[in-house]
Formats: sequence, structure tokens, C-alpha cells
Amino acid sequence: MKKLLSIVLCALLVLTVVPFASAEGENVLTIAMATKPCLDIHWNAGSTGASLMNLLYEGLYRITETGIELAGATSRDVSEDGTVWTYHLREDAVWSDGKPVTAADYVYSMKRLVDPNVSSTYMIDYGMYLKNGEAISREEEGYTLDDLGVRAVDDYTLEITLEEPCSYFESMLAYTCYFPLREDCVGVEEGNEARESNWTWAWDAERHITNGRMILTFCDPEQQLVLEKNPSYYGKDSVKLDKLVVKLTDDDNTKLALFENGDVDMIDGFPSEETDRLKAAGYYHSVPSLYTRFLLVNNNAEGLKDPRVRKALSLVIDREFVADVILAGSFIAADTYVGAGFPGAVADFHTDGGPLFSKTCTDEDIAEAQKLMAEAGYPGGAGFPLLTCRYAQSPNYDLLFQYLESTWSENLGITVHLESMESGAMGTLRDNGEFLITPQGWGPDWLDASNMLSIFVTGNFINAGRYSNAAFDEAYAKAKVTNDTEARLNLLHEAERILIEEDMGIIPLYHRHAVALYRDSDVSNVKFDADRKVMYCDIEVTK
Repeated sequence: MKKLLSIVLCALLVLTVVPFASAEGENVLTIAMATKPCLDIHWNAGSTGASLMNLLYEGLYRITETGIELAGATSRDVSEDGTVWTYHLREDAVWSDGKPVTAADYVYSMKRLVDPNVSSTYMIDYGMYLKNGEAISREEEGYTLDDLGVRAVDDYTLEITLEEPCSYFESMLAYTCYFPLREDCVGVEEGNEARESNWTWAWDAERHITNGRMILTFCDPEQQLVLEKNPSYYGKDSVKLDKLVVKLTDDDNTKLALFENGDVDMIDGFPSEETDRLKAAGYYHSVPSLYTRFLLVNNNAEGLKDPRVRKALSLVIDREFVADVILAGSFIAADTYVGAGFPGAVADFHTDGGPLFSKTCTDEDIAEAQKLMAEAGYPGGAGFPLLTCRYAQSPNYDLLFQYLESTWSENLGITVHLESMESGAMGTLRDNGEFLITPQGWGPDWLDASNMLSIFVTGNFINAGRYSNAAFDEAYAKAKVTNDTEARLNLLHEAERILIEEDMGIIPLYHRHAVALYRDSDVSNVKFDADRKVMYCDIEVTK
């Protein structure tokens, strides 16, 4: 405990140093987030980076409390066959250096999205919707970036051509990877380089020219960011926040200490065992989230490549115990992968599809799990290789994996080894496939169940567990080009059934609440958008 306290105190000494003073009367919010957020719109895959880029950039659409609305465009036209989308851009929108935002900036951004030399995180997942996007990203012979279905008709008219009609394309355009980007700020870094060298340009506050409601004025990716209201933004008068100071730490104990010491006004993470106390104090504010936390399983690893083993591991997990006891009621036990809140044909997608596994663990579940292990050639766990679980340092993960180690060893007879590490190191290992089991989470980039499932299509960059099933891929591909809503959703239900019920390609655990911890006496007008992210620009600091 003394060691933990000293670590937290050292972190506080570093994080309480603020490089800028605030003018009297300024509306300044100070928050804490995870370190090294990616601020490149084509590389980011984290919620921290997405929250910040929605402040720094503005695309054709913005996410509101209830859905999406036009932002960088004033109107749009869609062809009769649904494949050609023409956007008429705002002529009063400018970059933070005063240059106009033009259709060419959107064209450059979308070409960069599918450029195989950039290898964007979303190259396949998003690029495949654009005409020739998948062929370009896969470097098929005869295709170049100039063949992409996007063109600037003139400075303020953007034409996007799709491979097939897509009923939810507007929702996709609200995501950061479709935002405009200035080629003169980024282009010199392009090429077949290491991943990090392709996106660290965005940490250079002087080089980072943006068009959103805020601008980046200071960036130390290990310690602190400062964002300030963009004086060039056409709607600056509607932005209530003058400055956002973001202290960076991966440690939830440090976040909570910063909050309780008054060094930050708001945090989004804290040790789960503190939930009841924080609720009682009135600091805990939440809304149901669309986010699912699951165990990413290396589907190519010895032992784990057998779906019977993956099903056995899942069967002996009591998810209600995890959510309600281990994580102190701050999460919702899962009984499917896609959680509640996504549009369905009758009710929501989750309700229409029904549960795919139990939230609890019974004696019958344990017996079935042991039977599956025996059928896979590991009776009583005999002969099963050492199961190493790697995860980013976190009090919640410590508690979760101690429980998993206990239930898997006790009920299945397997030996489990736990390794925790710094989040950046863990992210690198995960992306490189150097793990057996590790936690991962996913929330939607657009409000449709397709996004939750798209990441498990064979070859998707985010599919680090290398799950692959041709039947899943086929069901998802058919859904992507089906315009009939009920038929499309049925195909997505089938894809989810294959992923979970048939293969248990991942092991869903729980859905989380979107949480903001703050004092009502210090902060007001806090709202969550439809993507369950805090709408920082509307906040008023009253302390």
C-alpha cells in the first residue's frame, strides 16, 4: 500500500504542473484521460483519441445528443440508386490558420484512408464502402488512388461514390476517419514507415492545423494536452468552453487522486471498488453505453484454436458476479456481444436477437465445460499449455483476471499466468498478435450493429485475435449490401450467432456505462452525445 501511495504521489507531482495560466473569467475545464492519445484521424482506435478529435476536427456531420446533423456541409443530394452522394460544403468554414476548408481536403483525407502506404486502422473497415476503396487498399493490379470514388466537383462541392447503396452511410460519415485533412500538414510523413512515425506528426501543436471547435495549443503526449477555443471556427459563439486542459495518466488511482485533490474537474475512470462511495457522494454521473468489453482470444494459438476450448472458458465465467461484485456494479453483465441500444427490426437489436449465452455460471455449465475440454483432448486440463493472460495495468483488470485465473484453474484444471504492463506496451503486443488472451473493448463508430461486427471480418486490422470464418464473412458481406432493413438485420444476427454461439471467437464479458465523475457544484451543463461521449464544448465550469 505504501508503494502504491508513493507511486500515486509521484504521479500527482508531475501532473499538477500546468504550463499555461488562464485569464480571469475564462471557462476552463481540466480533465484526466489515458496517456499518448492518437490524434491522427486515420490511425486512432481509442475512445480518448476519438473524443479529442471530435473537438479538433469537424466533418460533414457531427454527433448530437440524439443522433447526427449536418456540420461541414449545408445540404446533400443522393442519386436514385443510392450510390452517389453529393455534398455542398459550408463556404464560411476555415482551417485554424484561416485557409478555407475545401472539397479537396475531404478528397485527400479519403484517399489517405485507403492508401496502402499509410495502412490506416480503418483502411478496410471504412474504405471498402467507397467505390474501388477495397481494391486500392489491397493493392489489386490496375487500381490507384485516383480511382477512388471521391472527387471535388469544385471547391465547395464534394461527390462520393459508393460500391453499393448503404442505408447507414450518413452515420458513418460522422466518424473521424472521414473528416477533412490538410495534405500540406501531413503529407511529408507518408510512406512505408513504422506505425508510430505515421501518426506522431499529430502531437506537434504547431503543425496540427484543424477545423473544429477547438485547436491544440500544447501537447506532451505523456503528461498533458491543452485545447483552446478555435477563434477561426464559424460557430465559435456557440462554444461555451474556452480551454480544455487534459492531464494524461493510465492509472485509475492517480485519476481519482487528482479529482479528489481538486487538480482536475472531471475524470472518466476510477477503481471500481470506489463506485458505491462515489455514488453516495454525488460525483458519479452515467448513461448506458453501447460499449462491450470482451476477452480477445488468439484463435491461432495451440489449445485456443479449438472452439470447444473457447466455449469451455466462457461457460465457467459468472458474468453477473464479475459485473456486480468484482467490478462493484459499475458494469452490466453481457449475454450477447452486441449490447442494448442499437436499432432493431422490432425492438432493439439485442432484444430482437435474444441471449446467446448465460450471464451466470451453474453446476450444469461447469459440467458442460469440462465435457468440452475432454472432447478437445484436455480431460481435467491435462496437457493444456500454460495460458498466459496479458493486460494493461489497471486495478479493475487485476481483480478481473485474478477471478478468471481462479475459475479456469479450479473448474477446468488449467494453469494460468498473469502479466500486466503499461498500456502502450500492451497495445503493441496486441496489435502484433503477441498474446493468448487479453481484454479488448469496442463501441460503435456509427449507430448500427454492423460496426460492432465488422471488426471480426477476416483481415480486419482490429481483429488481432485472427478470428476467421467464411460463413461469418459471407453473412456480414450480404448485410452490407442489403437495403431491406429486416433482411439486413437478420443477416447481422446470423453473423453474431456464428461469431459467438458457433465459434466463441471472442468471449464477451460486460457492457459498461459511460461515466463522468464531477462535482455538481463545480461543473454544469454536462451532456452525453448519441455515441455516449461527453459533449465538452457545452460544459460550464462554475467553481
